[in-house]
Amino acid sequence: MFSCTLQPMNPTLPKINFNIATEAYEGPFELVLDLIEARKLLVNDLALASITDDFITHVRAQEVFPVEETANFISIAATLLLIKSKSLIPDLALSEEEHADIDDLKRRLAAYEKVREAARELARLFGKSPMVRAGWRPPEPFFAPSRDLTKAALAEALARVLAAHEAVEELPEARVKPLISIEEVMDDLAKRVQSALTLSFKSFTGGKTEKVEIVVSFLALLELVKQGAVAAEQYEPHGDIRISHTASSSVPRYG
Repeated sequence: MFSCTLQPMNPTLPKINFNIATEAYEGPFELVLDLIEARKLLVNDLALASITDDFITHVRAQEVFPVEETANFISIAATLLLIKSKSLIPDLALSEEEHADIDDLKRRLAAYEKVREAARELARLFGKSPMVRAGWRPPEPFFAPSRDLTKAALAEALARVLAAHEAVEELPEARVKPLISIEEVMDDLAKRVQSALTLSFKSFTGGKTEKVEIVVSFLALLELVKQGAVAAEQYEPHGDIRISHTASSSVPRYG
């Protein structure tokens, strides 16, 4: 029987005790191996034939077996009787299925024997060299990448992601021209005419390169003429327009 105490992660919680118990003759394989080890024999046909009587005696001595264990004991007992019969009657011919049952029993016993030896070794070492210190400590994060995670693999994965990324379509740039207010042009023209008394239309629109600016300037001139703020004169077709302030008409001219 093994016994140990679990230390909980949270020190405020109570300790947890648990027991691991193994009973003698827990199953038919356990019994077979115990009988073979008592005679210091190896798992072979001779050893299995020699323990058959003891195995059957033990089965008969048990008053109660679980149904599943009973079937296992009877199955192994039948195979042991077959092996003993073969040892007593060498000329006894066995079928392929009977040979398979014997081989399967020896294979399973050999595997179970290794497991039992490992269990005994673990029982001997249990608790002698604890892998974890008693008490609680906060978990420490760590990075454990896969072995196939290399710089080349990361570069290749990044290249695939970038290649699969949807290309950004650059739309043509569009700019909205500022609106030209006719009221602002009228105010500008009126101020320049007032300060200069006379002004040519060509000099007023000399710095303007857009046709719309010239058109708006002409409309501003017509509106100022309509309002009587300025006077406009043109001496020849398609010639320049001379703009004068209306107040300048009352100023005497000498010439």
